[in-house]
Amino acid sequence: MKMQIWNLFRVRGAGLLFLVGFGALLLMRCGSPKEIVQPIAYNHKVHLTEAGLDCRDCHKGVENSIRATIPSIKVCASCHSKIKGKSTAEAQVVEAVKSGTEIPWQRIYRVPDHVFFSHRRHVTAGKIACKTCHGDVEKLTKPASHQLVPIAMKTCMKCHDNKSISNDCIHCHV
Repeated sequence: MKMQIWNLFRVRGAGLLFLVGFGALLLMRCGSPKEIVQPIAYNHKVHLTEAGLDCRDCHKGVENSIRATIPSIKVCASCHSKIKGKSTAEAQVVEAVKSGTEIPWQRIYRVPDHVFFSHRRHVTAGKIACKTCHGDVEKLTKPASHQLVPIAMKTCMKCHDNKSISNDCIHCHV
């Protein structure tokens, strides 16, 4: 009898330990957003407002792919083979272009693995502007360190409701 109680305690203890660990993991993933530091102080305002570029010029794939891309050094090279100004950030980009070294940009926006999201579907078919999901990026003089518009199910569902698009789980959850 004592052995059965001890075994029951061990099983329940392991279950409790699992629940505590799982709860801690959830808190870490769902807690305050992690601050992200980009390797170069990229100025979106200069590129989008002053130089007249569009998000699509650097983030290839938004119109015809599932994912938008983080700009490769080849994209930067199309404008930055020589230094044009006095910016330290620009000098770093030109150096990376000359050496052919990719800039290790850090991704800020991610959806969970169990969610299917297609940029092509939202940007091309849905005609949704980048700022709807990414915020006023064109005003940023330094890189974003966190999501300007938090990616959350309630945000997506509200947008779907406003556009009379189905919120059936099967459309996004795989």
